[in-house]
Parts: sequence; structure tokens; C-alpha cells
Amino acid sequence: MQIKILYFAQLADLSEKSEECLSISNNTPELLYNSLRKQYHFPFEFKEIQVAINHSLSAHDTELQEGDCIAFLPPMTGG
Repeated sequence: MQIKILYFAQLADLSEKSEECLSISNNTPELLYNSLRKQYHFPFEFKEIQVAINHSLSAHDTELQEGDCIAFLPPMTGG
């Protein structure tokens, strides 16, 4: 299935892109994130990030569908 992935903050820096479209066979955010984490050396564990699917915060176990747009949101820092 085809999906669009949006990257923000440190994840965008490490992947060197703000978005990409991929054809995937796994249908859970966790499996997808763990694959991307290995590829781009993301420092965060899946439980540390938030997931947004189609621009709405979603549960970590939400199944992905054809054409979804998913964003992995790293922990925010600031002061």
C-alpha cells in the first residue's frame, strides 16, 4: 500500500527530508517506525513519540490504510 510520511524536528534532520511517499507491506505505525528508525538512525523508541494519521493524533496501534498520511512526532523540548 502507498502512504505518505511526514517528518518533523530531529526526525526531519536525520532523514534529511520533510516527507516521502512509500510503498509498505506492514500496516502498523510501530512496524513502520521501527523500520524507518533503523534506516535513518532515529534516537527515539516508538513509545516515546506521538503518531498522527491524516492530521489527527492517533493511537499507536491504529492500522494504516491505503493513502494514509502519517507523521511521527518526536518529544518536544523547549523552555
